[in-house]
Amino acid sequence: MKTSSPASPSKLFSHLYIEKSIFDHPKTEAIRTKFAASRVVLIDHYKEVFNRPNQSFSAQSQSKKLILAQRGGKFLHEGSQYSDGFDHQQFFYASSVMGCLYDCDYCYLQGLYPSANTVVFVNLEDAFAELLPHLHQDTLVATSYDTDTMAIESLTHQTQEWLLFAREHPRLHLEIRTKSANIKGLKHALPSERVTLAWTLSPQYIIDRYEHATPSLEKRLAAIREAISIGWKVRICIDPVIYTDTFDLIYPDLIDTIFSTVDPDSIEHLTLGSFRLSQSHLRSLKKLRRSDVAFYPYTVYNEMATYPETVESHILETLLAKATHYLPAQRIRTWQRQS
Repeated sequence: MKTSSPASPSKLFSHLYIEKSIFDHPKTEAIRTKFAASRVVLIDHYKEVFNRPNQSFSAQSQSKKLILAQRGGKFLHEGSQYSDGFDHQQFFYASSVMGCLYDCDYCYLQGLYPSANTVVFVNLEDAFAELLPHLHQDTLVATSYDTDTMAIESLTHQTQEWLLFAREHPRLHLEIRTKSANIKGLKHALPSERVTLAWTLSPQYIIDRYEHATPSLEKRLAAIREAISIGWKVRICIDPVIYTDTFDLIYPDLIDTIFSTVDPDSIEHLTLGSFRLSQSHLRSLKKLRRSDVAFYPYTVYNEMATYPETVESHILETLLAKATHYLPAQRIRTWQRQS
């Protein structure tokens, strides 16, 4: 399937569902103004619409619905074994949006939320309050762990809120992970040494085959160059690597393509990691998708499915050999299973 970028978020959603309790919240009112053409429906709780039984995930098979809600539970969760905390004393991810505009075959969200819809929790001020007691020490928060916040930034402005909050708290570090090519929301924000924009990059073959509705590699690289030019710290993530018969050609070529247009000295880190997914999410993914990503003969250890050790070693050895042509080893981070 040929990949194409999604429509503007305000034009993408056919319906806007709003919990009655936050109908008059200032963020709700701001978002509502962007949906003149969408049907607005009041609900008591977001679960009436999101993640209902037998609800299809496929972004191509149904119109999407945006749900505005209030999170009553925790916003912050400890970073998992699948992610790199970059040696910070504390590492959390924030769950302020559920669901994603993009539709990647390999994403763990497919197994976690079998829904094409997106929930935005408008009470982000409660996430900040929850984080405050931790900010007496060095703390990293990944703001786009359960979604791609930059893809929906024009609606939510949550990234800008996180940036303003971080400016007031010198022990707080942010990682904003994205596949989006739209950085308009960052052009008027003040870059910070404590904020890293982390772009996930894949060969165009992988984007076309598995990363539906995402921007092309060319557009992501253009966004990276623009972000660097205005002063942002940038991390490039070739993670997850999806192993195919053409791996030895397309992934080393990806690294050459990246650094033919992006100055290696301008990159904070390059991270490399092969596909991995919890066994439970993989089982759910198999029920939802017929993609070959779901049905590869993975090995499982510690409840995590990933490639056999020989394949994983080949992936990392091949990419490290290529990456060290451009970057010193200390600026390359790798994820691999712990023995």
